[in-house]
Amino acid sequence: MKILYSQIKELVPGLKKDPKKVSEILTLIGFMRDGFDKVRYQNRNDYLLSFEIRQNRPDCLSVIGLAKEVAAYYGLKVKMPRIFPAPSYGTKKLDIKVNAKNCVKRILAVEIKNLTNKESPKWLKEFLSLYEINSINLLVDLSNYVMILTGYPSHLLDLDKINGTLCWSLNNDFKEITTLDGSKVKLKKGELIIKDNKNILALAGIVGGKIAAIDFNSKSIIAEMAVYDSFVVRKNSRDLKITTEASNRLGKDLDPRGSEFAFKLLISLIIKNCKGKIESELFDFYLDKNIIKPIKFDPRLSGLYAGVDILKSKSLKILKNLGFEVKPLKDIFFVKPPVGRTDISLTEDLIEEILRMYGYDKIPKDKIPKLEIVKNITPKNIYLAEKIRDILSYSGFDEILSCPLTKKGDNLKFNYLNWEIISTQNSVNEEYPDLRQSMAVGLVNQLNEYLKKGVRYVRIFEIGKIFGKKGNNYKEEEMLGVLMHIFSDDKSLPLFKEVIERLLRTIGFNEIYYLDSEIKPEIANPYSCWDIKIKEETVGIIYKLKPLYLKQNTYFSEINLGKIVKLLEKTYYNPAVELSSKLVVLDANVEIKNDKSIDDYLKKIRKKIKEKNIWTIEVVDRFLLKEKIRYTIRVSYKNLSDKEAKKIHLEAFGLSQRSSEAEQGFRKAQVVGSNPTAGLSK
Repeated sequence: MKILYSQIKELVPGLKKDPKKVSEILTLIGFMRDGFDKVRYQNRNDYLLSFEIRQNRPDCLSVIGLAKEVAAYYGLKVKMPRIFPAPSYGTKKLDIKVNAKNCVKRILAVEIKNLTNKESPKWLKEFLSLYEINSINLLVDLSNYVMILTGYPSHLLDLDKINGTLCWSLNNDFKEITTLDGSKVKLKKGELIIKDNKNILALAGIVGGKIAAIDFNSKSIIAEMAVYDSFVVRKNSRDLKITTEASNRLGKDLDPRGSEFAFKLLISLIIKNCKGKIESELFDFYLDKNIIKPIKFDPRLSGLYAGVDILKSKSLKILKNLGFEVKPLKDIFFVKPPVGRTDISLTEDLIEEILRMYGYDKIPKDKIPKLEIVKNITPKNIYLAEKIRDILSYSGFDEILSCPLTKKGDNLKFNYLNWEIISTQNSVNEEYPDLRQSMAVGLVNQLNEYLKKGVRYVRIFEIGKIFGKKGNNYKEEEMLGVLMHIFSDDKSLPLFKEVIERLLRTIGFNEIYYLDSEIKPEIANPYSCWDIKIKEETVGIIYKLKPLYLKQNTYFSEINLGKIVKLLEKTYYNPAVELSSKLVVLDANVEIKNDKSIDDYLKKIRKKIKEKNIWTIEVVDRFLLKEKIRYTIRVSYKNLSDKEAKKIHLEAFGLSQRSSEAEQGFRKAQVVGSNPTAGLSK
């Protein structure tokens, strides 16, 4: 970006520094100088300064933008160009359509008639030549002048050459365009264009077309200034191999809010220099208006990062000089970026702003910054997943990675969550259009591959996400899937259950029990399918698959890691526990109606016994009766004598002493471990 020193002086009247010092300061605050030339402008000696502008600073691809930076550094005020005469709009509605709404951030347009176009004055030609822009005529040159001054490109179209409605749309009809300089450009379809009912008039954001070009005979025009989705402009510019001053600016993240000042300035210059009258009302397409949220900022951070003491008042002054809106509240600032600063959204951005204006040269080389310990933002499920990988690897399981896309029908076999299937659009593989609803899909597919190769014993697991839809809500859960396959006559579900239970106990849970699954997957043996519960939360499922082949047994378990993380946050886990007395382990048989919840029953029992007396409480067996289910509940009591434990046990379960001793059996032990295979049918 080039800028005349005289222009900086004009916009920053209080500036006293010489041009070389100004160029050095702009380099110091982030704009690398790549040119410093003595020139003649308007019969006076002047200096043309040139700088590399960073990709995220489109506001500084303008004379005003760089002048604001100089003013902010020296604490001076900017004298903005005066808009005179102020535009007076008409009442006519413009015939404009915007079909490509997702590609357009803002469009401003008016119709101006009775213009007198002519050759540009010497000063304007001379100014444009400094930027290697050829003079065309006064109207076009004023458009380019405003672009250099404000950073916002505009486009003027000859109204008498337009056929019908002016429309912004994606190209589907035109194979080529003849640009303003007469070049023919082959189009590929999908480009963002401006067209009328008959012709293509411009490649939006890049270059105008020859058909509606402004010439010396143009009397009536449509003046438009637009800000587009920068990605669209960059893509079209790259695909068509066209780079212009306009595409260079609109291919960056220009702030739509700033186009209003630039457009009014353009219209006022046209009316002032070419006469004419504005016939239409202001057309302003601006659907997604930027709502700038304040950034919560601790002004001490800049000094901490740099290792220097920067006063709060100094930080406040710097931010205000840069045009930021700052509301101090105790020791915190709430900061809103000014118009044009689309690069500011984070605390770190504000730290950078303060430090570059404070002066990187003032940061000592031999002083270590006093940085505060950065908060660990790594999600807890990442750590949990790593621990699970270690535990299962030590247990002889291998990890696999599978694609989350599945064949049609696979989810119907494995789903147990009562979710609707989510199908992808434009899937990379038409045979796999659905997102998986269980980790079993990939694990069973991998098992089949192993069996084809003659592998007889398979132990594999996978950590990944499952997807589904419930009502209007889309679901996404991180899950652990574990599969074990054994080629023998042995029924090894208890062994598999022990692996899953050991995993859960190792990561911090004691009270693990199993209930008949509410929803049983189609692929599961309906008599060997249970929900895994920890405390009162269902965290997963464990089941035996229907036999694939004779003498082969396959077992699968799936655990919701998101639920596990939340439970761990509520769980106090101390691996070192001192027992002051023996544990007393007692069983109780209870019968509950089929429509009643064992969870609710256990909640009541826990309240009656009280947590301080419970080591563990678990369901170790269940037996189906006609209208009821008989459960065997085992309670391990701590810090109680045999007599005390027995009394509490009988009262909690509402049992008499005689029936208790006859039916449950009063059992005592120094330390009794629960039987991990109890309650699961082979």
